[in-house]
Amino acid sequence: MEPVLRVGLAGFGSVTRAIIPAIAAMPNAELTAVATPRQEPRDQASERYGVETYAEVEAMCESPNVDVVWVCSPNEFHAEHSIAAAEHGKHVINEKPIAVTLEEAQSIIDVVERTGVRYVQGHSKLFDPPVRRMREIVSSGLLGRVIQINTWEYKAWISGAPRRAADVETAQGGGVVYRQGPHQADVVRGIGGGMVKSVRAIAGRWHPSFPLGEGDYTSFLEFDDGTAATMAFNGYGYFDITDLTWGIGEGGRRSEDGPDLPPGTVTNDQQKYQPFYGLTVVSCERGDIRQSPNGLYVYTEDGREKIVIEPSPPGRAELTELYDAIRDDRPTFPDAAWGMASLELVLAMLESSEQRREITLAHQVPCAF
Repeated sequence: MEPVLRVGLAGFGSVTRAIIPAIAAMPNAELTAVATPRQEPRDQASERYGVETYAEVEAMCESPNVDVVWVCSPNEFHAEHSIAAAEHGKHVINEKPIAVTLEEAQSIIDVVERTGVRYVQGHSKLFDPPVRRMREIVSSGLLGRVIQINTWEYKAWISGAPRRAADVETAQGGGVVYRQGPHQADVVRGIGGGMVKSVRAIAGRWHPSFPLGEGDYTSFLEFDDGTAATMAFNGYGYFDITDLTWGIGEGGRRSEDGPDLPPGTVTNDQQKYQPFYGLTVVSCERGDIRQSPNGLYVYTEDGREKIVIEPSPPGRAELTELYDAIRDDRPTFPDAAWGMASLELVLAMLESSEQRREITLAHQVPCAF
């Protein structure tokens, strides 16, 4: 029998609603511990899942029944909890963003390298099969070099659910630039190869109830090879991008009132379509690429070709990546250096918006797939 990764959660909030079922769906992973400072959620975790519970993450990291710590605490604690895990010899899966500052991110890189534990940058859209297939097509050269990458997301992020100050205040690692920017950064950097040269961005604070955090942004990126990219996000909730993606959103589930599916779409009662994080269009010298419900559409002078992509297996790809890297004794990807590079882009967007100028990047790393 293959060994089982015993997972401890650093945090027990809304993020864990998706993580816990994903752990349960994997035969080689088991939830064994939860750390959160509040007593009520600790009691819930103990009662529902029969796990060890701790008030402090560091105490959980000392448990012999934990192999990997999944950091899903508020952004401002990502570095502290990732470092504590690595210092105790635990592997790390860390939700995005890797940290709030570049100095914190570098500290994570340093401790991971020193201790030799594996680190996976979690909640990355690089794990979405359509994003990976887009990267494969681009890197193959089949359509010539990539010349444009455009991605847009509109949804009720800032107004669609109750938000804590840490969720919406930039000073605490909140607002849509910190909270959603890493998703688009990973998509665009992943498809384009990773090496962004510079960014010019404008971020807005137009929601009257949340004056201390951004609710929208628009960014223009230039890669080292001259590729241009745009990233736009609007979290105010008036328009939803799923109107343009057949009602399909991040989880691959389709809303009942979504637009009609295109002819030839494979459907069934339990259908999960390919996940859409907004709408992404990739333009190359000899064609364009976008997602379809079951995979990709590739547009060339010969017309439109459908590429079907197999659905993701049960569980979370972060755990699969970590497990395979340990088993095969290889590096992980996306790793901490990738997480730091995406954070650098996010921070440069904020700096560019404040200073109204283009910001040059210095910590970018290439895509490793």
